[in-house]
Amino acid sequence: MANKRKRDDASSSELGIDPLECILRKLPSFLDVLRFKRVCRSWYSVAENYVSGPCFSPSSQTPWLLLPSYEEDWKEDDDKEERGLCFFNLEEKKEYRDVSVCREVYEGRCVGSSHGWLILLDKKGNLSVFNPFSGARIQVGSLIQDLEFTYVDAYTLGEHPRMLVSKAVVMSDSKKNKHKDGVVMIYGRKLVFCPYNDGRFIELDGAHPPYQDIICSSAHMVSALSEAGSVEVWDFSGEYFPTKIMDMTPSFPLKTAELVRSFGDLYSSHFYLVETCRELLFIVRFIGEFVDGDGKPVREGDLLSDEDTQPKICPYKTLLFHVYRLDPHEEKWVEMESLGDQVVFVGGNHSISLRVEDCPGCMKDSIYFTDSYWERVDEDYSYGGHDMGYYSLRDQIVKPFYDTQLWKMKPIPFWVMPNPW
Repeated sequence: MANKRKRDDASSSELGIDPLECILRKLPSFLDVLRFKRVCRSWYSVAENYVSGPCFSPSSQTPWLLLPSYEEDWKEDDDKEERGLCFFNLEEKKEYRDVSVCREVYEGRCVGSSHGWLILLDKKGNLSVFNPFSGARIQVGSLIQDLEFTYVDAYTLGEHPRMLVSKAVVMSDSKKNKHKDGVVMIYGRKLVFCPYNDGRFIELDGAHPPYQDIICSSAHMVSALSEAGSVEVWDFSGEYFPTKIMDMTPSFPLKTAELVRSFGDLYSSHFYLVETCRELLFIVRFIGEFVDGDGKPVREGDLLSDEDTQPKICPYKTLLFHVYRLDPHEEKWVEMESLGDQVVFVGGNHSISLRVEDCPGCMKDSIYFTDSYWERVDEDYSYGGHDMGYYSLRDQIVKPFYDTQLWKMKPIPFWVMPNPW
């Protein structure tokens, strides 16, 4: 037995690989890596070195849902710091409560989720990125020091940060290349970029404000979708200032335009830009402003009748989606009746599309969404953060993926891609 142990040790030494790293390399999922890290301090250290090294390449994973954790004995007046947060795993339909958190997440100051990082904006205008899986944090820069800032901006920053920064994304999923990486965000009507190694905010030469969504690709390309449906793309791979490589203004989809006109004030519409392996998608989300218990949108004036002493509570609710793909040759948006084997995730997160085989627990040809109605999410004490589910393009219906009776969820749920860095 002793001779056998010596031979095994020699074999491992000759390979130059820690036996624990050999185990890590064979683990099938990100969840298994997390479990490995929690065994003991030495295993945690080995896992940290492994995921930070060149041999680790995270495979596609189903996004996890970060949301408030409400224990059964939680009361309405309990301190919010004691409630905690949890992750909901779509594959296992299970909650994980041991989440790395920080004060800004509790306070609802998350302005984006991208590549496994939460983008946070504190009350003093300091921007940082935080990984709730590893606990890693990077200080990025200060909005107040580098951007034009008014008294109105200062108030909005303190009370409603997502009204000032409606979407923020990071350039990549790691913290290895600080010279190339950074945060891109929609700041008011502008697009701005702040590299990690600099801390200065640089305004991009956007031609079609206001903007509805931004995404980053693995090739250090940033794409922005305007309110009018135009698309601009910048190349960030160069050594100096990013270069705009595309500015396309396809006509706004007629079907959506006519529906918006017919709906009037019963609905609002939100736009998302999504990159698949083949093309860019323009996704339109229709939200009923006041939706009754039967799922029908009603007008605000109908919430209070002559017999009622209190208005009915009819929260806003997503009811419908339209999907288009960009035809770059014809420069137009072409309607799609099906996403095929794709699954799309939208909300306050970096909008993404994945193949259903890479998303165990998800339904193909569906759009999974969380609440991103920043104008109304904090307006009422009885609801907000609640508007989530998945929309089947084939069935044209919204279905729940998370079982909850809560209408008020604070902080607001976000999709987070598993990322151990």
